[in-house]
Amino acid sequence: MKFARSIMKHVLEHKLLLCIFLISVVLEVAYAVAAPVSLQYLVDEAFVPKNFDAFLIILGVLLGGGLLSVCANFAGDFSLGKLSGEAIRKLRGELFAHLQKQSFPFYQRYRIGDLVTRFSADMGSIERVIRGSFPLFLRDSLSALLGLAMLFSIEWKLTLAVMAGSVLMFAGPKLVQRRAETANSNYKEAQERFANTIDEMVKGHGTIRNLHQQTRFRELAARQIRELFSFGLKVHVANSLMERLPLVALLALNGLMIGFGGYLIFNDQMTVGGFMAFFTLFMSVGQSVSNLSYLIPNLIESGVSFRRIGDIFEQKPSVPEASDPFALPGFAASIRMDRVTFGYDGQADQLKDVSLDIAAGSYVAFVGPSGSGKSTALQLLARFYDPREGAVFVDGCDLRNVGEASLRRAVTMVTQDTFLFYATVRDNLVLDNAELTEEDMIEAAKLARIHDIVAGWPEGYDTWIHREGGSLSGGERQRLAIARALLRNPQILLLDEATSALDPAAEADINGLIDNRLRDKTIVSVTHRLASVVNADNIYVFNEGRIVESGTHAELLRLGGLYADLWDKQNGFRLSRDGLRASVDAERLARLPFFAGIDLGLLGSIAELFESETCREGTELVREGDEGRQFYIIVRGKFEVAKTIAGGGEKRVAVLQDGDHFGEIALLKKIPRTATVRSLVPSMLLTVRRESFHRLIEEHPQLQQTLERTLLERTTPRISR
Repeated sequence: MKFARSIMKHVLEHKLLLCIFLISVVLEVAYAVAAPVSLQYLVDEAFVPKNFDAFLIILGVLLGGGLLSVCANFAGDFSLGKLSGEAIRKLRGELFAHLQKQSFPFYQRYRIGDLVTRFSADMGSIERVIRGSFPLFLRDSLSALLGLAMLFSIEWKLTLAVMAGSVLMFAGPKLVQRRAETANSNYKEAQERFANTIDEMVKGHGTIRNLHQQTRFRELAARQIRELFSFGLKVHVANSLMERLPLVALLALNGLMIGFGGYLIFNDQMTVGGFMAFFTLFMSVGQSVSNLSYLIPNLIESGVSFRRIGDIFEQKPSVPEASDPFALPGFAASIRMDRVTFGYDGQADQLKDVSLDIAAGSYVAFVGPSGSGKSTALQLLARFYDPREGAVFVDGCDLRNVGEASLRRAVTMVTQDTFLFYATVRDNLVLDNAELTEEDMIEAAKLARIHDIVAGWPEGYDTWIHREGGSLSGGERQRLAIARALLRNPQILLLDEATSALDPAAEADINGLIDNRLRDKTIVSVTHRLASVVNADNIYVFNEGRIVESGTHAELLRLGGLYADLWDKQNGFRLSRDGLRASVDAERLARLPFFAGIDLGLLGSIAELFESETCREGTELVREGDEGRQFYIIVRGKFEVAKTIAGGGEKRVAVLQDGDHFGEIALLKKIPRTATVRSLVPSMLLTVRRESFHRLIEEHPQLQQTLERTLLERTTPRISR
């Protein structure tokens, strides 16, 4: 109802157009009703008595009324077109603006296909109602009422008889209405599911082909297309019944009218002219009522669309704009989190009573194991979410009181999931900042180490970016995102794994940029790669939603806690500047439980067996059920471990990152893999094959005995072996 009132508000804003339309409808309907009544006067007053003067008068009135009706039609069509167009234009704009105000939970609830269907199918249905169905409903309803009044004036007994029979015209559609509403609702939901499948197929076509999932998607699409056919057929049948049943009733009424009308004529209770006028007017009224029955399916469909779009308008942002927003000052800002507790779903908390202080102009890092809450904390600093308890402050001001525009000018976030617009490189960098010069753009691109690459393309900065950046490599997308952030010149720069897709040389350059060139900004970096934050002013170590340690790199190493353990896990690798080759030293292998107790000299021989291997995002290194033949150590990258669940799907059970390892049992035993391991980002690994390892065992038999003893002592085997 709120949504319907919103539409009426837009219509009532144009009172002149509305008045012109209503007047034109009245004139059009009045003429349509009066024209059949003129038959009575033509027959009884002109044709039967052969009164030529009366004929001319009646003809003149008919022609004049017809001309007035035509003019009213033109005026009504124009006013309706402009009136409905303005209402739809404002409605689309309001829906678009409403979506922009929504917070992250809204976009987790509604998928792309859900929202696109609202703009296309549902908005199209509403537009058809406003432009066509509702004006016709108004016109035919008025025509039926005026016609009914004229029928009473001609012969009330015949009119009552017809009205009693007309109940049949509405009883049938009423019986089918609920069925039609359910069918329309199911059909629109099926459209949403199919639209979501198309969106996923287009965006993930590379991954789909890489994992050879075309058959699964074809089967999914075929099933959804069958659903569309099934629900569409039910909609068609229900709508057809609602349209045909009134016609059947109208045929019965025609028979009733002719029979009873003939009886009245034979008993001199009605003239032939009166019957002709009644019959013609009845056909006109019957046509209007029949038109109303044709409109009912459209109105039912639009009612479903009204409800679906109304549901969107009723969604309130979980991160609302303050009623009296505060503007942040235009200089480097301090940040404070005061006893913050937060959970995405209201059940499990990702952050628990977290407090921290970040001085203006400092460089701070959030580190910790996967799922420890560090990225969640960063999203609260960007105010993508509000804490359930506690508060986040910038320069002493609660972010809930800061205006959206002021906050986005002051804070810019660069994530590992870079989104680029369907535009040129130049437009993606400059965006809406008309004050930026060509020199500013090039300088930022040079700092992000992307200028030479772009300059080498045939169209340079005028190169179009397609598929949200899918036409570029991960590193190129990441560098463009960093350059874009630099051009916005924020007071606070938030980096969420911003260098994860870069090669070692590019990552070192970006880290040098942060260390040497951006110290006028407050920088908060979330990373799992500890080597990139050794120069941070302060490092907060997260674990299970809490800050368990804080200090500089040196202080945390001396503390010997979780940070030191993470550092030891990632340390001991040597990586070439291009990121294509890596090696590991014996001391690093000695820290693996699998190699515990083995002499360093022998570990040095094992280290020489490792080969470098790179893989792209989505590469499946290990498939559940296949025979294991290799042992892997992750030098750089991120991998998911997934197990098959009942029903044929997969469930992610772990995430592996720099320094983690998997597949060690494959070096000794020929057993199937117990899980699938798949890369989430471009990655670098060290790997050793069973054949190479067995040759070393033949030279050093004690190695196998030590390894088997170590495996036996382990109480919990790794899930990804």
